[in-house]
Amino acid sequence: METLKATVENLDDKYFIKIAAEDEEISIPMSDDSPNEVKSAFNKLIKRIKVGEFYIKLEQVGEDLFSTVANEYLTQLNREIQEVHGVMKQYSLV
Repeated sequence: METLKATVENLDDKYFIKIAAEDEEISIPMSDDSPNEVKSAFNKLIKRIKVGEFYIKLEQVGEDLFSTVANEYLTQLNREIQEVHGVMKQYSLV
């Protein structure tokens, strides 16, 4: 199983989880209500599931609130990714 690295980034007072995939960076907004950006990020992750199993790991978990939230978010997201991969495998989609 491959491990994708993630970071918490602050751009113009907006926080994002940035996930480094092979050919692109996937950005999930944390402090902004952007349903289209979240949907786009999830679509990219689902496409990535087709390539193979992976796990997302936060490179550095700081003491700040956004790092703590991002770490928990990724824990939940990794569970969901494993479940989706299992269902896709069951239906021969991967």
